[in-house]
Amino acid sequence: MRLIAKFALQYGANVVLASTHVVETADDRWRSIDLSFCEVLRRELDQLGGQAIAIDYQLITTHSALRDEQQRRQLIAGVGDLPVDNVWFRISGFGASATGVGTRHLIESVSDLHQVGRPFVADCAGGFAALAALAFGAVGGICHGVGQNEGFKVNDWKQPPGEGGSKRRIYIGELDRHFSEDQLNAIFAARGGRSRFGCNDSSCCPHGIDDMVENPHAHFITQRSRQLDGLSVVPDVRRAEHFLLHHVEPGVRSARLGARLKIADDDTKRLVDDARKRLVRFRDALDDLHSQDGIATRSLPVGFRGGGGAVAAVLGR
Repeated sequence: MRLIAKFALQYGANVVLASTHVVETADDRWRSIDLSFCEVLRRELDQLGGQAIAIDYQLITTHSALRDEQQRRQLIAGVGDLPVDNVWFRISGFGASATGVGTRHLIESVSDLHQVGRPFVADCAGGFAALAALAFGAVGGICHGVGQNEGFKVNDWKQPPGEGGSKRRIYIGELDRHFSEDQLNAIFAARGGRSRFGCNDSSCCPHGIDDMVENPHAHFITQRSRQLDGLSVVPDVRRAEHFLLHHVEPGVRSARLGARLKIADDDTKRLVDDARKRLVRFRDALDDLHSQDGIATRSLPVGFRGGGGAVAAVLGR
């Protein structure tokens, strides 16, 4: 912990994310160790003159553990007493590819943890699933990479890292997924595909589809920022309804149109149709949650600290 504290001071950090482990069961011995490590880190920072450096705590667990009422209460026990500003969670099985039912379960499960009295941040979470967690108030912030690390699977940590870089992936917000350049070209080759799914926003991609393909990171950041800005200006009690009407429902309409396109490549056509099926089910699951008045509590808002290389979002009130 002292080395971490020294590093934070040396490089002028204003917050440290406490070191934690994957905790898959409530009686996992690492849970108590992680809690004590967080306390030690606070003491080390203070002793070295880093009283102004904040600490955030991260809970890394599985979706199944979080869904079990007894386990999730035990997992969070003691966290409210820690000297931390925010509680981050990284949930194996949750992220940009989460289903509507899975997203609903996550929202309902996390709301049961708001009693710790800290803002919640969903880590490695992107797409409509993360936006839904924000809109319904389960979390006050999300964090992910630029078009990557939008989901987390604990089994990936148990495998050796792969070699080589990832292929270029281009984001189509209306379908809530990324496509390879070849897949995107197959969609654009179909009549109506280019006009419907190409970026026509000159403030995002001044040269249209060329910019969308050549600089997919800038396109992704702009589109994700627009999604977040659209939610942030809406009062928190109306965000769920706004999200469903102005994000999910248009996505369903676009996916249905995309599924009717005569896409020559069968694999790409299947991916678009899969996006349609997922978005329809996603909408139905969250519509039902909203019709039942959503969740009883909301995460506290996350204070913006600035800086950072990943896409991070916090919603104000």
